Amino acid sequence: MGKNAYFEVINTDDKMYLWVHPAEGDGEMFRVDEVMSYLDIISFPEYDRIKLNTYIERGIFDEPMMLTDEPIIPVGEKCIVKVDKDGMKALARFYPPTTGGDMLTEDGIISDLRLAGVKHGVRRKAVQHFLENHEYCRDYLLAVATKPRHGYDAKVTYHFDINQTAKPKMNEDGSVDFHQLGNIKPVDAGQKLATLKPADFGTPGVTVTGKTLRPKKVKNRHLRFGRNIRISEDKCKIYSEVAGHVSLVEDMVMVSDIYVVPANVDASTGDIEYKGTVQVTGNVNTGYKIVADGDIVVNGVVEGAELVSGGNIVLKRGMQGGERGTLTAEGNITAKFIESAKISCKGSLKADAVLNCEVSCREEIEVRGKKGLINGGSISTYGTISATTIGSEMGGNTKITVIGDKELIIRVNELRERNLEIEEELKKIDNVSGGIKAQVARGEDITEEQMNFVRRATKNKPILMKELKENRYERECIIERIDNNKRSCVKIYDAVFPGTEISVKDATRIIHDSISHCRFVRDGADVRMTDL
Repeated sequence: MGKNAYFEVINTDDKMYLWVHPAEGDGEMFRVDEVMSYLDIISFPEYDRIKLNTYIERGIFDEPMMLTDEPIIPVGEKCIVKVDKDGMKALARFYPPTTGGDMLTEDGIISDLRLAGVKHGVRRKAVQHFLENHEYCRDYLLAVATKPRHGYDAKVTYHFDINQTAKPKMNEDGSVDFHQLGNIKPVDAGQKLATLKPADFGTPGVTVTGKTLRPKKVKNRHLRFGRNIRISEDKCKIYSEVAGHVSLVEDMVMVSDIYVVPANVDASTGDIEYKGTVQVTGNVNTGYKIVADGDIVVNGVVEGAELVSGGNIVLKRGMQGGERGTLTAEGNITAKFIESAKISCKGSLKADAVLNCEVSCREEIEVRGKKGLINGGSISTYGTISATTIGSEMGGNTKITVIGDKELIIRVNELRERNLEIEEELKKIDNVSGGIKAQVARGEDITEEQMNFVRRATKNKPILMKELKENRYERECIIERIDNNKRSCVKIYDAVFPGTEISVKDATRIIHDSISHCRFVRDGADVRMTDL
């Protein structure tokens, strides 16, 4: 490896000259700009810049070039430090002393680094290398940042099938087999249900200027579960405490036993309210109500009844609501058909036909299969809506809506503001309580007002911390939903007929002519049709 060319300013007969030492081997030549910059840094008196430029460009250095006919005060060996804009490294270039100038020491170089703002990552070996070799006009890497160590998201592994209820079997002829849903997922007492791999938040790094480099944000998760479940001491595994039925509602694991209605829900049973899962062997007659903390599974037909589930609802034959029926689920709803009913679920809806219904969901709506028909009523969700056919040749109004994220964004901001308030309140509680405890430790008397504050703080702090934890979790979930809904659209696998109104995130299009095999997406202020 060669040595770079370098220059030095020398005093001969009280005149100042520039002496150039050519490169050796494959070393590089310096630029005239570097010479001028150096002379400016040492406050060198006026010199002929054009003459200097010609001298350097000519490249013949048998004789030095006179810069001025007056002597200057000797200048010591020079270290010029440059920190890159990201603070990831600090490079230094060294220049020889003028005649009579002092040589640099290790302390002097460290001092120059500090003056340049370098506080971290100094490479002492590089400093020593210069002091041993004194190579000039070359870059020395004198400081390097400590890069952050990036972590990874928390991951929950479920040890039971979490998808069966949401995905009924599709037959070869295109119809949906609602008899093989596998919706009952039995568990034994002591059976492991889920395992958490905690998030690794990584380790911060430090720039050469001492600024903290944050590792990438990771998603933190916790094991969420209901009754009949115990958690391990390390909070990373959950087990069923009873033999029963397991289900996943959003990301909460629930275990319940099953209440079986051997016939119909009618005058012989009355309304049913149960803490676990309800399975109805027959029908649910008009005017009756089933409320279950777990799933609701009906083998027969549901008439104008009300079903409220803390988990999923599965109707193996369907629902003829007669404009009185309602389905409300914290999880998913799956049915053969649903007609003249009001439907609300926080999960997804899957059916073979949805006729004249008012539907509101959070996740995808899939009406597929041999018929796969949505006709009449209104359908709305944040997710994608997929159907074989929407509307009919006979006309009629059908409203299809993919909801925008405005309300979700407002909620995210509300949670953020509330969390800031809680954090400030907790900080105040800690500061005031800490001061009062310090008074007590010093043997000082405290007032009744101070004592009352401590009592209130002792009561309120756990409540505030719980609210903060819940708010943070809700905010993370909403942000994830917003991200998942970015590509939501309306998919038509056969035809959409005139009279259908399609809205995608606040943009609306009225269908005037039959259209086949297409997809509707938001494009600016319009709804645009594209290929599937």
